[in-house]
Amino acid sequence: MPTLSGIRRFSRAEAADIRSNIPEAVFWSDVEVANWIEECGFPQYRQCFLANFVTGRKLIAVDACSLPEMGIQDFEHVKQITELIRNLLGVPKFPEQRDVRMRDPRIAYLEFKRRTGKETDSTTYNSFLFDNRHLFPMRRKSGSL
Repeated sequence: MPTLSGIRRFSRAEAADIRSNIPEAVFWSDVEVANWIEECGFPQYRQCFLANFVTGRKLIAVDACSLPEMGIQDFEHVKQITELIRNLLGVPKFPEQRDVRMRDPRIAYLEFKRRTGKETDSTTYNSFLFDNRHLFPMRRKSGSL
């Protein structure tokens, strides 16, 4: 997605994640998220997302419970925006259930990326998988031993 200063430049970690099919939206700034919500047909909520500093990482945590706290009170809009976010990030309907998160390493990684800090910033999806290989064993292709 273009930024105000032109074409977005990705860090090595971000580029590696994008190659691993992690949605680019995870790396959006608050302005990019606000632009997206406006493009989705909700220009009236652009300022809500900006005022709450919702970046791509924070978007991972936005759900039907947090939207009213941000100022989005229309229940139909809450449902629609929640679905848009899930579709954007490729997250199933109920990722808060621990068993769902732990079965899908991609969702576990998105949960991890909600955090901030140097270690989280530099962690790629592949390094996350490697560091947590005891939780997410590699699946063997059929026919191999």
